Parts: sequence; C-alpha cells; structure tokens
Amino acid sequence: MTYSGVVSVVAIALAAVTVVYLLIALLDPERF
Repeated sequence: MTYSGVVSVVAIALAAVTVVYLLIALLDPERF
C-alpha cells in the first residue's frame, strides 16, 4: 500500500469509530 492509501484507511477508521461513539452516546447517555 502507498502512503496515501494508509492515510485514507486510517482516516476512514477514525471516522467510523467517531460515528459509533456518537451513536452510543446518543442512545445511552447514562454511560457518559
């Protein structure tokens, strides 16, 4: 993989984790 490919994969992974975290925070606010 090229450097730009690695960067894009990391960016997508970070975005996915952020979306999941926000969904959990919205659905279960008592945890936070």
